[in-house]
Amino acid sequence: MKLRKVPKLLRDKGGVSAVISNVILIGAVIAIGFSVMTWTYSQSSVYQAQYENSVNSDINKLRERVSFEYVFYNNTAKSLSVYLMNSGQVSDVSFTTIYISNSSWRITFTSVQLKFMNGTPTTYLAMGLEGYFALSSVSLLSGNAYAIKVVTWRGSSFENSFVA
Repeated sequence: MKLRKVPKLLRDKGGVSAVISNVILIGAVIAIGFSVMTWTYSQSSVYQAQYENSVNSDINKLRERVSFEYVFYNNTAKSLSVYLMNSGQVSDVSFTTIYISNSSWRITFTSVQLKFMNGTPTTYLAMGLEGYFALSSVSLLSGNAYAIKVVTWRGSSFENSFVA
């Protein structure tokens, strides 16, 4: 007698289809939830890395120090030599822009070749190292006061004044 009821149960699909559709729907919601959670985790990791790089760059910018050791203007050659030292706590200080100015004008130099004291070209100064750059075709009046400003690639700026 029980055997006759089993085929009848298998043929009656009314209640089973509702359960199966609910299970499929729950499975789809769980799968979408896991994919959203994975995407959110990866995005937060990317944002965290970008934030860390930004903060480290700002900290390094604050740790940069450049000391002007000597500024020499050669009136006959119309060249200005600027001797610098990396006196900060960051080991890769490079210069992007140099400004020379007085009260009425300003000259900008963007491609400056930095050199070590022995004349070897370099792109940056490590901690404690000295270097210089020479600017040519600079017409300054002897005896007048001028300001020089160097800007590093991190955005720090350092100024000094000199008399030509």
